[in-house]
Amino acid sequence: MTVVRRMKRGRALALSVVGVLLLVLLAEILWNFIVSPRLVIRKITLESDLGLTDGQLLEMLNLEGETWASIEESEIQKRLESYPVVRKARVVKVFPDSLRLFVYRRHPLAVALINTGDRPVPAVFDEEGYAVQVGTGFGPINLPILSGPRFSEPALGARMPDSICMILTDLSALRDEDPKLFALVSEIEIVPHGNDGFDLRMYMNHIPIPILVDRKLTAESVRQAVLVLDVLASGSAGPVEEADMRGGHVVFRPVEES
Repeated sequence: MTVVRRMKRGRALALSVVGVLLLVLLAEILWNFIVSPRLVIRKITLESDLGLTDGQLLEMLNLEGETWASIEESEIQKRLESYPVVRKARVVKVFPDSLRLFVYRRHPLAVALINTGDRPVPAVFDEEGYAVQVGTGFGPINLPILSGPRFSEPALGARMPDSICMILTDLSALRDEDPKLFALVSEIEIVPHGNDGFDLRMYMNHIPIPILVDRKLTAESVRQAVLVLDVLASGSAGPVEEADMRGGHVVFRPVEES
């Protein structure tokens, strides 16, 4: 009797397992062929500092033919981040018919004048060295100018060489630490020397005297440069053509009399 009861319990367990598997299979069939195709995206919530219109956002997302179930969040994220103006994106699916998007822009930091043959064309770069705007199709640019090398015309999203990116990283840190000091910087000219080295010639908005500085820009070094230029601009040392504070020693070149 005991053996018979055990066989019945085993058979019942096997039937229960088969029943559960059939239910899972049926649920999967219902989901794949009936439910999920009907889960269209009806609502998109956007949090962004880009100021995108609905039309621009839909064009960037390119969701034609996709349903809530078929969308891969990582793929939509890559699609959004492929646009040069987008620094970072995050995509969250909200059951049953919504998407939440978090899209962060690249912030313009500096502008370089690109040689196109006819006339210089401005290209705007962010703190990571990526071109976020190229050409003259935007308003006035109140950003420091990078000059010196002959920059070739970049495509949107192209990145500056690493040596230039180091300067942009320093400028970004300066802007974060002291925005008023950053606003005084008018132009940074890259002055090559030797095979790999370079110095920086800095121009300020309020003082017409340029000053040579070391390649590592910090808030402290820019602050010292402004103090030096303020003293020289007062005229106490006579007319000055250029100052030099590389290596921590300040020298200046007076204007040569003709």
